[in-house]
Amino acid sequence: MKTPITDALLIIDNTPRYISDSLGNVEIKFEDLKSSISIRHLNFEPKTFENWINQDTLFLEEKLEELENIEIIASNKTKKKTEKLFPKSSARNILPENFGKSGSLNNNIELVLFFPNENYKGKVIKKVYVHTNDYKVIEDLKNKKSTKRKGAKNSPIKVNFYSVDSIYFVPKEKIFKEDFIIASQNNEKFAILELTFDEEFEFPLNGVFISIKNLSKEEYNNLGIDFPPGIKLIGVSKENKIIPYFRYLHQGDDALWQKYHYLIERNNTYKVGIEFKN
Repeated sequence: MKTPITDALLIIDNTPRYISDSLGNVEIKFEDLKSSISIRHLNFEPKTFENWINQDTLFLEEKLEELENIEIIASNKTKKKTEKLFPKSSARNILPENFGKSGSLNNNIELVLFFPNENYKGKVIKKVYVHTNDYKVIEDLKNKKSTKRKGAKNSPIKVNFYSVDSIYFVPKEKIFKEDFIIASQNNEKFAILELTFDEEFEFPLNGVFISIKNLSKEEYNNLGIDFPPGIKLIGVSKENKIIPYFRYLHQGDDALWQKYHYLIERNNTYKVGIEFKN
């Protein structure tokens, strides 16, 4: 049986560029229509395709020897004005501790950002934006030598939503059973989650938490990826109400959520946003 492959990673010029959607579709920009393309997925054998441009469907072999497919569509969409909700930034971004690119999340942490619903009653959530970036890691403290994680901004991350516990005001239940896997494409700043029509949902009246975490090391290794992406930190105004929380993954699903006081006290948060349906 041939069915679409969700979250397949397409690699062009040795760089992860695109991830297939829930219908197995990928929209590829004209400049990326190369003669060679590689596709990887955790449940399928990696494969490189040569001279594939005139094909609208490419097939992968499942690790259980079953064939699946990915439909690839090259197109350009006209951009429309949209309504978005991001943390409210401030002039603190010019301070040295807020300037530049930040590193990846700790592999043992699940980060969530609380988005309050103050002026968005009845709005439907369509997309989530996560600003990813390359970053440097100091590997020799004595000589202050650093290594750049080049291409890390295109590495995938996991995203989900949590409802709000109205008593303790922490994440309560996952809105989607399975996490979404997203990655930035080409030179775009954001990794974008675009919900399908069946996945879209109305912004809850008491707000929503957006969850971000890295894939496991094994999952990155299976995809041939060395490092998770960096997530951009920004300075925010004191009026900002998009608050970061986190919990330790090694403690399991019952791990306690706690406010990310280190970031809050510095008036910092991650550059993550919501787009509402027109």
